[in-house]
Amino acid sequence: MDDPLRAVAARFHPGPQASALPPGLDRIRAICEAEGGFWLETDHHVLCYRPGRDRLIVSFDNLSSDRETSFRKPFGHDLMVAQGWGNLGVIVKRKDWFQCPQLKAAMVAVAEAGLYARYPGVSLYGSSMGAFGAALFAGLAPGAVVLAFAPQSTLRPKLVPFETRYRYGRGLGDWSGDFTDAARSIRTASRAYVLYDPCLEQDRLHAARLTGPNVLHIPLPHFDHKLPPMLLRMGILKEFTLLALRGELDLAQARRMLRRRRDAIPYVLSLLAAAQARGHARLALKAAESVAKRVDNHRLKALRKDLAQAIRPGPATA
Repeated sequence: MDDPLRAVAARFHPGPQASALPPGLDRIRAICEAEGGFWLETDHHVLCYRPGRDRLIVSFDNLSSDRETSFRKPFGHDLMVAQGWGNLGVIVKRKDWFQCPQLKAAMVAVAEAGLYARYPGVSLYGSSMGAFGAALFAGLAPGAVVLAFAPQSTLRPKLVPFETRYRYGRGLGDWSGDFTDAARSIRTASRAYVLYDPCLEQDRLHAARLTGPNVLHIPLPHFDHKLPPMLLRMGILKEFTLLALRGELDLAQARRMLRRRRDAIPYVLSLLAAAQARGHARLALKAAESVAKRVDNHRLKALRKDLAQAIRPGPATA
């Protein structure tokens, strides 16, 4: 076996306590191997490499990646392949925040076998749990670009006592060793984009731990935790993602693109609901009426009705 990467892949095999392989992976495995890539399966993850040119994207599954069961692909796979870029997908069999020792060993082995050195540029990419993975393994490719949507920084209790959402993840794997705290590894990036909703206290606190001279925070208030779907509804996810993965996105560009949120109904509804909760129903109604002149949406109509009812004077009392 001449290719050192395929030699690495051949060294790893799932053991008797391994998680079952999820359905829908046969086609992507066949494509990767037919194109000169490799398929590496560990106890609880799969590394799926499809060669390309110019840039390698290392993408990481999130908690909802297993919803596709007919033709499952790595996170962001189609967008990466459309650019002609290479893709190393980290696919989860067990949602353990990439804390399987065998996976960590495989990631180190792939890096040492020279995969990253084959490309002029390397980017790591993911959302939520996948964003944690992107920031966590950035140190294996110093100088890479990181794009992290709503990342966790770690699940180690002593470091993030505020994190109460993912207790089951804390119970999987060993959180005391290497590759457990993304706050350290993200500093090796040449540019790291950390996007989060500052209205979500836990996401804001995780982002506050992810700092460094090359880390750019892009707060997205009222976007909630699932940021890529909101950017998709705004029609800017592709442009935003490609600029960031190239390391070419700056804050001014991001702000220009994000102006489209004014007509994105999920964002508008979240913003107006927050205004109403703070006692600003009149201002919320005025804003809702302004949006309604541009966007026809039944949920917005219902909210306008609720807001009008909220500010209507009640019956006089004797």
